This record gives sequence, structure tokens and C-alpha cells, in this order.
Amino acid sequence: MAERLKDVDLRAAAMSRLLLHADRCADTLVLHELGLSHGASRVDIAVINGHIRGVEIKAEADTLERLPRQVEAYGQVVDRATLIASERHLPVALSMLPDWWGVVAARRAANGSVVFRRLRPERSNRDTVGGSLAKLMWRGEVANVLAEMGCEPSLLRAPRAVLYEELVRRMPKTRLAALVRATLKGRSDWRDRPRPL
Repeated sequence: MAERLKDVDLRAAAMSRLLLHADRCADTLVLHELGLSHGASRVDIAVINGHIRGVEIKAEADTLERLPRQVEAYGQVVDRATLIASERHLPVALSMLPDWWGVVAARRAANGSVVFRRLRPERSNRDTVGGSLAKLMWRGEVANVLAEMGCEPSLLRAPRAVLYEELVRRMPKTRLAALVRATLKGRSDWRDRPRPL
């Protein structure tokens, strides 16, 4: 009997095949476990270049209990999303996913390798939320941007929630999304381990 598909198997196969080009592209940041909403949810694999793409992995031993919350969190931040799931999860998972999510079925072949089959391509998510995007930035990063925009020093000492609101108020969502992507790609002090806020 074939060994069950584990998260580590699906992640390694996705990185070596589905995301190989992105991982080798100099202008693309590939992160494992990107926290959303200050850690309330996580993107299993985030691909950041001209947009933010999220990959959610559901191995055989996983449950789909958290998937509705994950779909909601992804929808506020990512421009595109794909679920890579063991075939046993697909009937239920498909009923939980918006139509803009791509879907890739995964199974273990007789020789032990992971086989992927694309069931549905990704489409663009038009409903990202500025406040959720802003929360991908650290407090100091937001404060620096607001300082460059000429904000009062007293405002820059405000709680981070106030700074996020001010950034969203001052910047159209498309410009904010570009700023967030540039900020994430410009960080030098993480390697798949986002620093706690």
C-alpha cells in the first residue's frame, strides 16, 4: 500500500515542479508560512512578484475544518490562490472554494512519486481588502512610509491599527498593493520566518 501523502511531500513536489520557475526568478519572493492578519491565518506558500499568489496545501491527514476561514483570509490579501490537495479532500473542498481559486489534485503513484493533476486554473481575485494588505507590513515600515508622506510625528507614535488605517486612507488600493509587495520583497531579515509584529 502506498504511503500517505504528507504536507512535506506535497510542499517539496510543489516547489520542485509547480513553483520551480518562481523560486528561481530573481524578482520573485517565495515564502513558506506567510502570516495573515498578524498570524490569525497563514499562507502555506506565498509567491510575491507582480501580484501575491497563495498556495494552500491539504495533505491526506489534514482536515478541512479551517478551510473556510483560510479561504476568507486569503481572499482579503492574495490576488490568486491555488489549493493543492490529496484526492480524498476534493469533493468537499471544491464546494468550499470560490471560483477564482485554482485546484490541483495530488496522489501518490505506484513508484512513490507525487502526481499532480490540475482540475481548475487560478483566476484573479478582485476583492482584496486594503486594511488586510496593509497588515502584511510591520509597524515600523508603515510609520516610515507615513513619515515620507509628511504625517505629523505625533501620529507616527500611534498604535499600529491607527497607522494602518491612515495608510489605507491615504493610498489607493492598487498603489498600496504595489507598496506591500515591494516592502515584502525588500526585507532582508527573514527567510520564511516572518518576524513577529
